[in-house]
Amino acid sequence: MARLDVNVTPTAYAILGLLRERPMHGYEIAQHFKPEEDLGQVIPADMSTIYTFLKDLQEHGLIRGEQVTVGARPPRKVFSLADDAESFFLEWLRRPVARMREVRLDFLLKLYFAQQLGTAEAKALIKAQTIACRDYLERQKTHTRAINSTSFESLVLESKLTAAESMLEWLNRIAVRVVSHRRKVLTSRQKNAVELTMQKKSKLKRGDKKR
Repeated sequence: MARLDVNVTPTAYAILGLLRERPMHGYEIAQHFKPEEDLGQVIPADMSTIYTFLKDLQEHGLIRGEQVTVGARPPRKVFSLADDAESFFLEWLRRPVARMREVRLDFLLKLYFAQQLGTAEAKALIKAQTIACRDYLERQKTHTRAINSTSFESLVLESKLTAAESMLEWLNRIAVRVVSHRRKVLTSRQKNAVELTMQKKSKLKRGDKKR
């Protein structure tokens, strides 16, 4: 059973998003985090970092690992989502980022995967983030009116307001440009078939070793 109360980092969510598409081995997952790849431009990570996160996600019950041998190649551990992990990931994906300082990383990461789900999903995310940004601006403006305009606090708040206004402007600009970057995502039946094939291959391999 997955521990859904665990504090998951952006990199870990990105791994869940990739495994939502299909089961992958660690090396294949790591390729997506190279700096020249779209995902790597948002959150680059090296091989050792990815394997650390895979271990943590497996320990928390969010992913499963199965040793698979193909032909004469050495066995590889192929990872797939646990039963509750997809809904856990989608809940995070559709939730707007509350803290403006986290928008650059968290929101771009969410947008990357929202586009895999289709244009409607991406536009819904942008709309939700726009509303959250406007609410944040209103709260900060109310706070600003209540303090001394010559205080250092007012300078800090002005900096936050400027950043939030820039973010809101950017969200309005990209809303009309976002398109689907949908990749083929396996259905639940297809995922089960892949996992079943993995299990059969693993059992056959163990049977060969016993002979």
